[in-house]
Amino acid sequence: MEQNYAEIVERMRWGNHLKNDSALARKLGVTPQAMSNYKKRGSIPPSLVIKLSRLTGLSVDWLLTGEGKMYLDGVTPPENMPVDLSAPAAHASAGLQLSPDEGILVGKVLKVARDEDPSKVATLSHMVDAFLRPTIKADLRAAMSSVSAGVGA
Repeated sequence: MEQNYAEIVERMRWGNHLKNDSALARKLGVTPQAMSNYKKRGSIPPSLVIKLSRLTGLSVDWLLTGEGKMYLDGVTPPENMPVDLSAPAAHASAGLQLSPDEGILVGKVLKVARDEDPSKVATLSHMVDAFLRPTIKADLRAAMSSVSAGVGA
Protein backbone atom coordinates (compact mmCIF):
# COMPACT_ATOMS: atom_id res chain seq x y z
CA MET A 1 0.00 0.00 0.00
CA GLU A 2 1.43 3.34 -1.05
CA GLN A 3 1.48 6.03 1.64
CA ASN A 4 0.72 9.67 0.89
CA TYR A 5 2.88 11.37 3.48
CA ALA A 6 1.32 14.80 2.91
CA GLU A 7 -2.03 13.25 3.91
CA ILE A 8 -0.48 11.65 6.99
CA VAL A 9 0.90 15.02 8.09
CA GLU A 10 -2.51 16.58 7.41
CA ARG A 11 -4.21 13.96 9.61
CA MET A 12 -1.56 14.53 12.29
CA ARG A 13 -2.36 18.26 12.23
CA TRP A 14 -6.13 17.87 11.96
CA GLY A 15 -6.36 15.25 14.69
CA ASN A 16 -4.53 17.61 17.03
CA HIS A 17 -6.39 20.74 15.98
CA LEU A 18 -3.11 22.35 14.90
CA LYS A 19 -3.09 25.21 12.41
CA ASN A 20 0.16 24.47 10.62
CA ASP A 21 3.16 22.18 10.27
CA SER A 22 5.23 24.36 12.61
CA ALA A 23 2.77 23.73 15.45
CA LEU A 24 2.92 20.01 14.69
CA ALA A 25 6.72 20.14 14.71
CA ARG A 26 6.68 21.79 18.15
CA LYS A 27 4.30 19.11 19.47
CA LEU A 28 6.60 16.37 18.15
CA GLY A 29 9.79 18.07 19.39
CA VAL A 30 11.32 18.54 15.93
CA THR A 31 12.14 21.67 13.97
CA PRO A 32 9.68 23.07 11.40
CA GLN A 33 12.43 22.56 8.80
CA ALA A 34 12.57 18.86 9.67
CA MET A 35 8.79 18.56 9.16
CA SER A 36 9.11 20.33 5.83
CA ASN A 37 11.88 17.96 4.79
CA TYR A 38 9.83 14.90 5.77
CA LYS A 39 6.96 16.13 3.63
CA LYS A 40 9.19 16.97 0.67
CA ARG A 41 10.91 13.59 0.79
CA GLY A 42 7.63 11.76 1.30
CA SER A 43 9.12 10.01 4.31
CA ILE A 44 8.13 10.46 7.93
CA PRO A 45 10.01 8.54 10.62
CA PRO A 46 7.65 5.93 12.08
CA SER A 47 8.85 6.99 15.52
CA LEU A 48 7.11 10.37 15.07
CA VAL A 49 3.78 8.73 14.21
CA ILE A 50 4.11 6.46 17.26
CA LYS A 51 5.15 9.41 19.46
CA LEU A 52 2.11 11.42 18.38
CA SER A 53 -0.17 8.44 19.01
CA ARG A 54 1.23 8.06 22.53
CA LEU A 55 0.91 11.80 23.22
CA THR A 56 -2.65 12.19 21.95
CA GLY A 57 -4.33 8.79 21.84
CA LEU A 58 -4.79 9.00 18.07
CA SER A 59 -4.71 5.59 16.40
CA VAL A 60 -1.55 4.81 14.42
CA ASP A 61 -3.73 3.02 11.84
CA TRP A 62 -5.90 6.13 11.42
CA LEU A 63 -2.88 8.42 11.20
CA LEU A 64 -1.29 6.25 8.50
CA THR A 65 -4.34 5.30 6.45
CA GLY A 66 -7.23 7.53 7.49
CA GLU A 67 -9.24 4.36 8.10
CA GLY A 68 -10.62 2.79 11.24
CA LYS A 69 -11.10 4.43 14.60
CA MET A 70 -9.53 7.86 14.98
CA TYR A 71 -8.78 7.36 18.69
CA LEU A 72 -7.41 4.34 20.52
CA ASP A 73 -9.90 2.31 22.57
CA GLY A 74 -10.52 3.91 25.93
CA VAL A 75 -9.33 7.36 24.83
CA THR A 76 -11.84 10.19 25.12
CA PRO A 77 -11.07 13.04 22.72
CA PRO A 78 -10.52 16.38 24.45
CA GLU A 79 -13.35 18.86 23.92
CA ASN A 80 -11.26 21.14 21.71
CA MET A 81 -10.26 18.31 19.37
CA PRO A 82 -12.30 17.14 16.39
CA VAL A 83 -14.61 14.18 16.67
CA ASP A 84 -14.13 11.17 14.46
CA LEU A 85 -16.52 12.03 11.64
CA SER A 86 -15.92 8.62 10.07
CA ALA A 87 -17.45 6.84 13.06
CA PRO A 88 -21.06 5.78 12.45
CA ALA A 89 -22.22 7.07 15.85
CA ALA A 90 -20.96 10.58 15.06
CA HIS A 91 -23.38 11.06 12.20
CA ALA A 92 -25.82 8.14 12.12
CA SER A 93 -28.73 10.32 13.17
CA ALA A 94 -28.01 12.69 10.29
CA GLY A 95 -27.84 9.81 7.80
CA LEU A 96 -24.33 10.78 6.68
CA GLN A 97 -21.69 8.32 5.56
CA LEU A 98 -18.34 10.14 5.52
CA SER A 99 -15.01 8.56 4.77
CA PRO A 100 -12.07 9.72 6.92
CA ASP A 101 -10.83 11.92 4.06
CA GLU A 102 -14.30 13.45 3.70
CA GLY A 103 -14.32 14.08 7.44
CA ILE A 104 -11.04 15.96 7.14
CA LEU A 105 -12.41 17.99 4.23
CA VAL A 106 -15.60 18.81 6.15
CA GLY A 107 -13.47 19.93 9.08
CA LYS A 108 -11.45 22.23 6.82
CA VAL A 109 -14.58 23.70 5.23
CA LEU A 110 -16.14 24.29 8.64
CA LYS A 111 -12.97 25.97 9.86
CA VAL A 112 -13.14 28.45 6.98
CA ALA A 113 -16.92 28.86 7.25
CA ARG A 114 -16.61 29.73 10.95
CA ASP A 115 -13.85 32.26 10.35
CA GLU A 116 -14.56 35.79 11.49
CA ASP A 117 -13.24 37.21 8.21
CA PRO A 118 -16.35 37.74 6.05
CA SER A 119 -14.29 37.77 2.85
CA LYS A 120 -13.08 34.20 3.52
CA VAL A 121 -16.63 33.03 4.18
CA ALA A 122 -17.91 34.76 1.02
CA THR A 123 -15.09 33.26 -1.06
CA LEU A 124 -15.87 29.78 0.27
CA SER A 125 -19.57 30.27 -0.47
CA HIS A 126 -18.85 31.37 -4.06
CA MET A 127 -16.49 28.42 -4.60
CA VAL A 128 -19.04 25.90 -3.34
CA ASP A 129 -21.74 27.52 -5.51
CA ALA A 130 -19.44 27.31 -8.54
CA PHE A 131 -18.84 23.60 -7.96
CA LEU A 132 -22.54 22.92 -7.45
CA ARG A 133 -23.79 25.03 -10.37
CA PRO A 134 -23.29 22.30 -13.05
CA THR A 135 -25.06 19.76 -10.82
CA ILE A 136 -27.96 22.11 -10.18
CA LYS A 137 -28.26 22.89 -13.91
CA ALA A 138 -28.23 19.17 -14.78
CA ASP A 139 -30.91 18.48 -12.14
CA LEU A 140 -33.01 21.36 -13.48
CA ARG A 141 -32.68 20.11 -17.09
CA ALA A 142 -33.70 16.60 -16.01
CA ALA A 143 -36.71 17.95 -14.12
CA MET A 144 -37.74 20.11 -17.08
CA SER A 145 -37.46 17.24 -19.53
CA SER A 146 -39.55 14.97 -17.28
CA VAL A 147 -42.19 17.71 -17.03
CA SER A 148 -42.10 18.18 -20.82
CA ALA A 149 -42.43 14.41 -21.34
CA GLY A 150 -45.39 14.32 -18.96
CA VAL A 151 -47.14 17.22 -20.73
CA GLY A 152 -46.78 15.66 -24.18
CA ALA A 153 -47.99 12.25 -23.05
